[in-house]
Amino acid sequence: MSSKKPWADRPFKLISSTRAGTKKGAKTAGVNRMAEEMTIIHNLILRIINTVYLQCINVEKSPNDVQDFVSYAIEWSKMVEEHHETEETEVFPEIEQLAGVPGLMRANVAQHEAFHNGLHAYMGYLDKVQKGEEAYSGGKLKGIIDSFMPVLREHLSDEIDSLLKLNEYDRNWDEWYEKLMKKLLGRMGDPKLKVSTLLHHL
Repeated sequence: MSSKKPWADRPFKLISSTRAGTKKGAKTAGVNRMAEEMTIIHNLILRIINTVYLQCINVEKSPNDVQDFVSYAIEWSKMVEEHHETEETEVFPEIEQLAGVPGLMRANVAQHEAFHNGLHAYMGYLDKVQKGEEAYSGGKLKGIIDSFMPVLREHLSDEIDSLLKLNEYDRNWDEWYEKLMKKLLGRMGDPKLKVSTLLHHL
């Protein structure tokens, strides 16, 4: 019997793991490994915002839960901001340097700019609600999400293709990726916190 429950794989569709060349029981490497791990992070971003989208109206029925929900929704936006800031300031410049192609990741940066205003409207509204400066409205929050998420979802998908296209450049992407991960993990001070670091920096 099929379930009609609104699981967190909609309304913003998840990215198929097969896009990165993932095969059951097989270990990916190089560019494909990068794309595979980025797909996992991007799907996490999509699943979380799907939960916010699906519950933003329902939480109005539980006033005591509104502030907790708002805090949860704010943390998602912080994660997205940090994710893209790290890409723009570290990951993309290093990719362009290793590939020897200035501006190679420019289109991805342009996509960041395309949803920037909507994401900041989302953060600004939730901040006002958290501070008690504005009443919470699930309908308003849903409308703000609708204003930027289609573009953000497209970007999350397109970025996987951008990574896979790096196969056109004969470079030691595995070595570079390992160094990148070591650098980002080092900031956390604990190598065991790989997932947590990726959530905040990739």
